[in-house]
Amino acid sequence: MRLLLPLLSCFLVVGDLFTIVHAETDVSWQQSFTTPTTTMDGPVCNRTVLSCHWNGSDENTCCSPKYGLVVFTLQWVPGYGPSDEFTIHGIWPDNCNGSRAPRRGCDKTRISKNIGPIIKSMNPELHQQMARLWPSYKGDNNWFWSHEWNTHGNCVSTLRPNCYANYTKYQDVNDYFQKAIDLHHDYDIYGALNVAGVLPGRTYSVETMLTALKQAYGSRVKIDCDRSGQLKEIGLFFYVKGRDEYVLTDAVHRGSCGARGVYYPKKY
Repeated sequence: MRLLLPLLSCFLVVGDLFTIVHAETDVSWQQSFTTPTTTMDGPVCNRTVLSCHWNGSDENTCCSPKYGLVVFTLQWVPGYGPSDEFTIHGIWPDNCNGSRAPRRGCDKTRISKNIGPIIKSMNPELHQQMARLWPSYKGDNNWFWSHEWNTHGNCVSTLRPNCYANYTKYQDVNDYFQKAIDLHHDYDIYGALNVAGVLPGRTYSVETMLTALKQAYGSRVKIDCDRSGQLKEIGLFFYVKGRDEYVLTDAVHRGSCGARGVYYPKKY
């Protein structure tokens, strides 16, 4: 389980780091912040800046995300992924007020329909982890991952090529998906529920599940169900400190599960 780190009070030279941001195809959002000061090693960013807590409008999008309330969404789909693991749906940046950021992508020059082969070629270990922890329940992992990159990943402002000291092709793609895998390792939802006695195959009240996860991580999450009341997804909400340090916060939405309870099915 991840412990939240205290705020740092220094400036660091940042190279190949990561922050999630999302915006639509209109690139005007990129001009909302000033361009960072750069050195031979890359942009110089204030590591103490917390997204959505800016003092003024002088932060830049290589150093802090404009869409700074980030939702890491995990899904529970019977028949897919390990029996004791939630699988990844995506990392979705929201506006700071909790409304959704545009979802049509923001950089047509970096759209790809071949994210699976790209990752497999440049980082086979990451590809293996994605196949296990980020499967498509429609059976097409490449389509799923390409969709996530094209509608979310290529809008991550800190992953723009000009935000790297020495950018190499597809480095941004690798960093986006690696961050999702890292978050999955940091937040073991199945394990936290298990410790609280919340096990698959039974029905629980929403509050029972919310309380179990708040006890584990210190913040309230969002739980979504399908129309029948079966558990579908769990969302964790984060602000981002500096470029890549995720700080868990309370969910701004309650979720879709009703008062009749949440059925938490077994996967197999």
